[in-house]
Amino acid sequence: MDYTSIISSTVRGMEYFFHAHLLLALLSYIVVTALLRKHMHHLGYRAITHEKVPFEKFKAPKVSILIPVFNELDGIVQSVHASLCSDYPHCEILVIDDGSDDQTLTHLKQHFELEPIELPDGQPLSLTKPTGFYQSKTYPQLRVIQKPHTGKADSLNVGIQYSQGKYLCCIDSDSIITPEALRKLVIKFINEPTLIALGGAIAPSNEIVVRHGEIQRKKSPQSVFIGVQIIEYLRSFTAWRTGWSYLDGLLIIGGALTIFDKSAVMKVGGYKTEASCEDLEIILTLHEYHLKNNIPYKIWTIPDVICWTRVPKTKTDLKRQRIRWMWGALQSLSWHKQLMFTHKSPLIGWFAFPHIVFIEAFAPVVELLGLISLWTCVLAGLLSYPSFIIYGLLIFALSGFYSWYAIATNDHYIDSFQSLRQILRLGVIGLIEPIGYRQRDAYWRMIGWWRWMRGTPIKW
Repeated sequence: MDYTSIISSTVRGMEYFFHAHLLLALLSYIVVTALLRKHMHHLGYRAITHEKVPFEKFKAPKVSILIPVFNELDGIVQSVHASLCSDYPHCEILVIDDGSDDQTLTHLKQHFELEPIELPDGQPLSLTKPTGFYQSKTYPQLRVIQKPHTGKADSLNVGIQYSQGKYLCCIDSDSIITPEALRKLVIKFINEPTLIALGGAIAPSNEIVVRHGEIQRKKSPQSVFIGVQIIEYLRSFTAWRTGWSYLDGLLIIGGALTIFDKSAVMKVGGYKTEASCEDLEIILTLHEYHLKNNIPYKIWTIPDVICWTRVPKTKTDLKRQRIRWMWGALQSLSWHKQLMFTHKSPLIGWFAFPHIVFIEAFAPVVELLGLISLWTCVLAGLLSYPSFIIYGLLIFALSGFYSWYAIATNDHYIDSFQSLRQILRLGVIGLIEPIGYRQRDAYWRMIGWWRWMRGTPIKW
């Protein structure tokens, strides 16, 4: 067999592989997208709206809002104020200062008039002992825990063990939740007793301002760099994860806003402190525990509760984020590989978990192989340009459709725009996102792959 025949056979084999991978991805996207509306209808049909629940007239279940903080001097006050504006009548706010060295704690003390109090008794969950405990004189429901720097996951564990709520609402230090968010989230737990974890939609806050707890969007159009991240968040947190919720196959909830049944988190020992992506890790742990012990449970996300969070503003920060996400995802998936093909849940074992591994985690690897195959065909004179154009236009059209569909289905997010022009601009950005940005993102994730295979640790 000559050199050209070997290359031709190899390329043909790769072509079959790419076609199979695209077909599987396309089928899963079609199924999940079709079920997105069904889940939204299901939630609306089952729900008691938050206006109809008189939480003020009975002892509503207490919610503990946990905010781990590390060097967040600029944004922590805004985030805490947003939580204080919640109209849910029975909640506490615990800010866990993870050894900040940028005057974050001093800023909190001055702004909220914190005074030291005695350390209360807590349920054992973390080996880290707090070095200070404070309560606000102006807002009695606000407390701050000071501790040595041990990472976000351990900070959440410290907050959990000193929390008093039945439910835990874990948010990031730059997260901004709307006043009605807790009511809508708690109602889902009332409607569905087996619900153990619930997430909301996450949207970039770079282009919004908060005044008296109300979200207002800036009149200036968002930059293309921020716009492509908005598209990603809408596809992932609004459309994609909502569709998986209907199948009861949701394997990840964004750490910017997740509310848990505290008893479920305590049973699995809280967050694993060595996890780099603690949001993915805790959800996989909850799945594994409940399946192993044959305990009925549900894990959902809902699109009508939006949590606003800052996204990277520079390419350097975005690169660092994507490398960490990829590294952390591979770490958690390898820890929970027993979920693959588990007989405890055919949906998770044969559909959801294989999808997140072979379609999502391996996506940058497939894209790299695709580029290598493309240039090999070009150099060897084996490329069929009509087929290449048709194939590229098909992928481009599918990606654009899915982006527009995600925008159209997120009514609550669209309401934050001040003009149709801003919405159309975001739609145009969704069309150009697959060109250039997608390839750079795949390259960054391949760096995460390479570091994980070499066992190279990553930093936040």
